Amino acid sequence: MAGTDEKPGTAVDGAIEYLRPRLAVTPVVAIVLGSGLGRIADRCSGSRAIPYADIPGFPPCSVDGHEGKLSVGDWGGVPVAILQGRAHRYEGHSLEVVTRPIRALALLGVRTLITTCAAGSVGKSVPGDLLLIEDHLNMMGDNPLLGMADSLSGSSRFVEMADAYDPWLRRTAQEAAAETGIALSQGVLACVPGPSYETAAEAEMLGRLGAHAVTMSIVPEVIVARALKLRVMGLAVLTNRAGVRLDSRVGHQAVVARAEGMAQAIGFLLSGVLRRLKAASLSDGGGETPSA
Repeated sequence: MAGTDEKPGTAVDGAIEYLRPRLAVTPVVAIVLGSGLGRIADRCSGSRAIPYADIPGFPPCSVDGHEGKLSVGDWGGVPVAILQGRAHRYEGHSLEVVTRPIRALALLGVRTLITTCAAGSVGKSVPGDLLLIEDHLNMMGDNPLLGMADSLSGSSRFVEMADAYDPWLRRTAQEAAAETGIALSQGVLACVPGPSYETAAEAEMLGRLGAHAVTMSIVPEVIVARALKLRVMGLAVLTNRAGVRLDSRVGHQAVVARAEGMAQAIGFLLSGVLRRLKAASLSDGGGETPSA
C-alpha cells in the first residue's frame, strides 16, 4: 500500500511522477465521486482505473462505497480525472493527507473541481433531494491549510473563500438540470469530522446556523482547491435525515444504496455541465470559462 507519512511536497511530487507517464490525456476537470456514486466513472472513455494503493502518497479508502480508484480519460470531449471515492479525516488521516489527490491533480493540469458526497438533510431539505452547494460551514475544527503554505506553490496563506462554489458553474448546473428534468435545490453544506452521525440537537443547531445538509467530506477538498485557484462545483445527495436514528441493521449501507439510486441522474447532470464547459472553452479560444 502506498505510504501516507511523507512530507506534503514530497508526497505530492511522488504522485505526479508516478501518474504523468500513465495518463492517456492531461485532465482539465477533476470529479470526486462520493459514497455510492462510483459507477458514474463508467462514462469516462479511453481510461484505465489506477488503484490509489499504487499511487505514491495517495491515502487508501476504507469505507464502503468508496472504491479507491483513479480514472483519467475523455467524457464528452473533456479530459477528466475521476476519483472513485475519497479518504476521510475520521479514518485517521490528517487533512493534508486527505487532500493530496486534489493537489496532485491540480499540478497535473486540472483547473476545475466537481466534487460530490452523500449527506444528511437538515431543516426543510429532505432525503432524496439533490443539493447544489452554494456555500459551506466548516465545522471540523480543522483546516487543510494549517502549516501548508510552503507546499501550496503560488498560493497565499490567506485564501479567499467568498464564492468558493463558482457562480458560473452553479448556473451551468441549474441549466443542465432543467434540460434533463432533474430536480436540483440549492443550499449550504455543513461539514463535521464524524464518524458518528449527528444528534437531534446538533442537527437542529446546524439548521439554525443556515445549513441545509451535513456531511463528513468535501469541504477540505474545496478549501485546498480554492487555495490552488481551481474553480469548484459541489453536489450533495441527501441520503438520510440528520439527527434521526438510522436502522442499525443497515446503517451506512442504506446511505450508500440511496446514493447509488441517484447515480444515473447525477451522471446525466454532469454530462450537461461538461458539455457546457467544453462549449464555453471553445468559444473563449480554449481559455478560461466565463468569470462570475
